[in-house]
Amino acid sequence: MSRPDIYSKSVGYRAVSNLLGLGKSFVKLYLLRQRVPLFVQILLTSRCNSRCKYCNIPLRDQKELSTERILRLIDEMAAAGTYRVGLYGGEPLLRDDIFTIVQHAKKKGLMVHLYTNGLLVKQNIDTIRLLDGIFISIDGPEEIHNELRGKGNFKKVIEAIELSNQYVPVYLMTVLTKQNKKYISYISELSIKYDCLVNYQVVFETPSLSADVSPYKLDTSEREECIKEIMALKNGNPRIALSNTNLQRMLNRTPSLQKKGYQCGVIKCWNGRGACVIDSDGVLYSCYQLIGKEKALNLNEHTFQDAFKYINSCTCLTCDVGCGAEYNLWLSLNPESVLNLVGLLRRSSRRKSSLHH
Repeated sequence: MSRPDIYSKSVGYRAVSNLLGLGKSFVKLYLLRQRVPLFVQILLTSRCNSRCKYCNIPLRDQKELSTERILRLIDEMAAAGTYRVGLYGGEPLLRDDIFTIVQHAKKKGLMVHLYTNGLLVKQNIDTIRLLDGIFISIDGPEEIHNELRGKGNFKKVIEAIELSNQYVPVYLMTVLTKQNKKYISYISELSIKYDCLVNYQVVFETPSLSADVSPYKLDTSEREECIKEIMALKNGNPRIALSNTNLQRMLNRTPSLQKKGYQCGVIKCWNGRGACVIDSDGVLYSCYQLIGKEKALNLNEHTFQDAFKYINSCTCLTCDVGCGAEYNLWLSLNPESVLNLVGLLRRSSRRKSSLHH
């Protein structure tokens, strides 16, 4: 089916249906205190065509979910009230069935974002065109990006940004390390040049997924300097996606005041109640940080609804997942973060509308 067939007559119907579904999910989550998996992240594969210095995902040998199971999973997620799905890897564009997966998720009315290193974007434009947005990893100018993510990658990433920008909203995704902390403003300027949104994530260690990040990890003073610079840049660049509330709380966090179920003791965590993660082998967890650490069910043997009900709400003491903190602030109905999100969605909507015409 061609893209015009997908996005023509049913757009208005799906928009209304999505809003009604989201309203129903909110009633269940907030008024009835039920679990609703609004945000679901799926690691479609552990395979990757890049070797980032701080990542061990490509070293994992896991059997992936079949196409048939993923399509049924999408049906189950939609029925359970999922609003937004993030497709991760490894490199999700390495899956031969990626177009079918994205197409089916869009038919079910889900908001779909894909996270990629950008190396295979040119070969997958038909898939990219279906997305609500694409997150492309870039860690700085050519020399530093290639050092961290692989020789020769930078030029392909810039090409991926330029190509994707013709069809869908683009988010630049930068992992902040000791090696690239000087290039925060470079990434911001790049987002202005291409009219992209941009997100920064401080490098952190995730059990079973990351390499030893000690050579790359920022110390406390470096992290604070980075956050302050991002906050200053955000005043002049509304494309920076992190909310001021998130940035301020992460800046002022006090690990000594940690409280279970709160990120850094300051942001309530909704993982396991309003969000979850599906590993590439099909096991459903409440959070990336708990992959392989909490009791969980495999979707090859159980339904999505049963697996989601089986997990617990997150009780971690702390983590450095900036994007996750943003989701948690939204689900906590933090006013400034919600307004920041509305602004980002409006910018993305205007961008997408102009591209479609």
